[in-house]
Formats: sequence, structure tokens, C-alpha cells
Amino acid sequence: MRGRRKTVKISEAEWSIMKVLWEGCERTGRGLTLGEIVQGLAEQTGWSNTTIRTLIIRLAEKGAVEIDKSTGVYKYTPKTSKSDCVKSEVDSFVKRVFDNSAYNLMASLVREGNLTEKERKDIIEILREIDG
Repeated sequence: MRGRRKTVKISEAEWSIMKVLWEGCERTGRGLTLGEIVQGLAEQTGWSNTTIRTLIIRLAEKGAVEIDKSTGVYKYTPKTSKSDCVKSEVDSFVKRVFDNSAYNLMASLVREGNLTEKERKDIIEILREIDG
């Protein structure tokens, strides 16, 4: 029986780790080692191995990352999907900033955002599809 998925709240730093895991695990079809995660973050963060390991442990404690200890080298795999995390973040943001109104969010993005002509047309098309 499938129940409601647990929402995992992750910090900005943890998002960096998760992005590397989502992309790397999808690309390789397996969990990533600490070295692979460090390499994936090398250019953008400058974090030490210890910092990255600490963030991974926090993510595991939150239930966002699974640690495979069955081999000599630990492998890390996301336990939550990117789409679930994005949905959770968007829901939290809309609730906090826009009084839980998706309309207010969309109106703000359309009126004040830097949308290209293509993006505006794509949004209109999405709304037409929803309207059926």
C-alpha cells in the first residue's frame, strides 16, 4: 500500500548535494561515492570532504539520502525525487510569501518577472491545456 510521501525539508547547501546525486545517479544508474560527490561540487562550492560528508549525513538523517554500506566504499543514493523536493519547496514558498495563493505567485511572476516572449507564450499554452 502506498501512502503519502514524507516531505523532506532541505537547506540551500543540501540542495547542492541533492542536485549532484540526482544527476549523477541518473547518469550512472548507481549510487555515488563521496569522491564523486566532492568532484561534482568542486567548481561551485570549494567545500571540504568533511563538510560534504556532514551534509550527506544530515540528508540521510532526514530520510532524503540512502547510504549503502555493503561494499568497502559507501555509495549514496537519493531516497526522494527532485520533483517531490521542488513541489515541497514551491508549496512552502507560496504559503509563506503569497498567502498560499498560486494566483498571487503567477501574477507576480508574469507582471514583475523577466519572462522572454517564448516563456510568456509557453505559460499561455500551459494555461490553455489546463482549461481543456
